[in-house]
Amino acid sequence: INMKKAALIVFAVILLFGCIQHVKLGKPEIRGITNEWGKVTNNTTEILTKIKVYNPNPISLPLKDVLTEIYLNNIKMGEGSAIKAELKANSESTIVISTKLENDKIPEWWVSHIKNGEKSVMIVKGYLVFDLMVTQFKYPIEIKREIKTNILSEINSITPKRIKVGHLSLTVKSIKSEWGEVNENVTQIVTSVIVHNDNTIPIPITRFNYLLEMNGIAVAEGSNNVSTILKPNADAKLRLVTEINNKMLEKWWVSHIRNGEKTKVKILLRPEIKVGGKVMQFTLAEKEFEFATHLLS
Repeated sequence: INMKKAALIVFAVILLFGCIQHVKLGKPEIRGITNEWGKVTNNTTEILTKIKVYNPNPISLPLKDVLTEIYLNNIKMGEGSAIKAELKANSESTIVISTKLENDKIPEWWVSHIKNGEKSVMIVKGYLVFDLMVTQFKYPIEIKREIKTNILSEINSITPKRIKVGHLSLTVKSIKSEWGEVNENVTQIVTSVIVHNDNTIPIPITRFNYLLEMNGIAVAEGSNNVSTILKPNADAKLRLVTEINNKMLEKWWVSHIRNGEKTKVKILLRPEIKVGGKVMQFTLAEKEFEFATHLLS
């Protein structure tokens, strides 16, 4: 009798399995996608993508495959995979995908951002594949965001400003900055200054010192020689070069994301003059401002 019962059970299971094999399951319904920043380390920046999915079927459905990739200006920055991926029967579930951006790619992206007029496009793309037993359902994912900054506009000025340097007087008539040479190692800021020598003696400008901080991180700090003589009671044009060390941008990026995609910028430009054997510095520009990005909103 036990053997007969066992045979009937096996037969019922086989019959049920055969019926399931021929039942066409309904496609899951995507009800929403959100993104947020996850864990940020010195090496990687995580984007958590949460996808709400309704499963209309009486059985749980596994997520068979998933792929995500993140691009900034067509530069592949990283990829991801699912960390929570089961659809419960007749209910709404949340699939969580972790996409990790490689921070060492930030300098390469920065170069493309500057060369593209301080504009970038971020694309997160990929797909989900649900196993519907006799078939599969593939759902594509694509998130697109534009990033624009206008960093140098904050440095510019057309308002005349009189500066005292010891017993001497100079009038800065205008300051205009633009991006110069940009490569994998260095990003140049070229600042053109129209300055008037208010004095009756020539004034030689011998050196230029600069500091550029982003969230307190010195991404540019140094000095270079300048050979310009300001003639008495006349205008002169100065060309001053600031060099950003692109290797410092990885550290800046981490601070930018941790600070809610906000960066506080401080820039200090200080030329030197030499008169009567005495070297004196003066502050040509000292600016503090903030810029923000909105990658995930």
